[in-house]
Amino acid sequence: MVHNVLHILGTAQLQGRAIASIVGALGRGLDPDRYRVEAWFLEGDGPLVNEIRAAGVSARALSWARGVRDPFGALRFMRSLRLGNWSIVHQHFGGRSVQRLVRLATRAKIAIQIHSLALEPGGEDIAEVSFEGYDVSIAVSAAVAERMRGTCPRVIYSGVTLPQVSKAPSHIASSRTVVGAASRLVDLKGLVYLIRAAASLANRVPSIRFEIAGAGPAIGALEHEVKRLELDRWVTFLGWRDDLGEILRNWDIFVQPSLTEGLGIAALEAMAAGLPVVASAVGGLPEIVEEGRTGWLVAAAAPELLADRIYRLTIDPELRASMGAAGRARVRQSFSSEVMVGAVTRLYDDLLAE
Repeated sequence: MVHNVLHILGTAQLQGRAIASIVGALGRGLDPDRYRVEAWFLEGDGPLVNEIRAAGVSARALSWARGVRDPFGALRFMRSLRLGNWSIVHQHFGGRSVQRLVRLATRAKIAIQIHSLALEPGGEDIAEVSFEGYDVSIAVSAAVAERMRGTCPRVIYSGVTLPQVSKAPSHIASSRTVVGAASRLVDLKGLVYLIRAAASLANRVPSIRFEIAGAGPAIGALEHEVKRLELDRWVTFLGWRDDLGEILRNWDIFVQPSLTEGLGIAALEAMAAGLPVVASAVGGLPEIVEEGRTGWLVAAAAPELLADRIYRLTIDPELRASMGAAGRARVRQSFSSEVMVGAVTRLYDDLLAE
């Protein structure tokens, strides 16, 4: 018997790609004789609809993002639910209003997956939210699981695909060192501290360069900080990029200076590409980065510590190479898409057997 699984997502714009990529990996990896995956985006249309379709997942865009404040959107959502024979609804977005309508319109089991420690844009702690009433809950890290009230979540790490080719040894020997970061440009990502670390490194390592890939509301403040510190020669904003794999091959060190982080998909992608990672010791990042083996962990909002660890990697290409290789091996063993698909399969099987 084939079970229909509906994934509920929020934005279909590019900033939602991390969660959409998880759903795409499940669509490709789950046994098609047992599970058929479909995805709905509740914040309207966007490029991720076609992107997830290209991954082999049926997808559509609805318009219901304001919960009880949009009764007509709720009605459209409920009517759409009734047209499908859903065995499982896997909720990545929305709260109790989504849960209640799924209960009213279907007989599906409901899984809720929490991807972060803070609810944006306000940054409210998930510890203030109750997750009672779901059939099963999923946390993307132990750090997230510890903060979820009224439930005993399963920890299933988000998986990434390992590129066939990792960091090129010829580039490691280059005289120029490129330090990269990739994320949405919001305050919670702590990129201002990377820029301040760059200020202390620019004169010590004249050949160093910093590249920041991403887009978001903090771009103006970050550009102002670069100008204030006179770092235009050293720091480049790449904008939102669809070719992160290509960019990672041009970088030597990856930095994730987040102030809070549910897991750290970008750090995993960098490790999969063979890069050493310097990250804040917050949220799920210590579950990814092995201190001294695949990279280093530093206190959040500490540019001087960031600068010290980046400097040590800058002057030691052999250390960069060994940490990068160890990180790639760690992703293959514990954080690959295949590992994630296996864990979700077991969860779905258990859920339907209850």
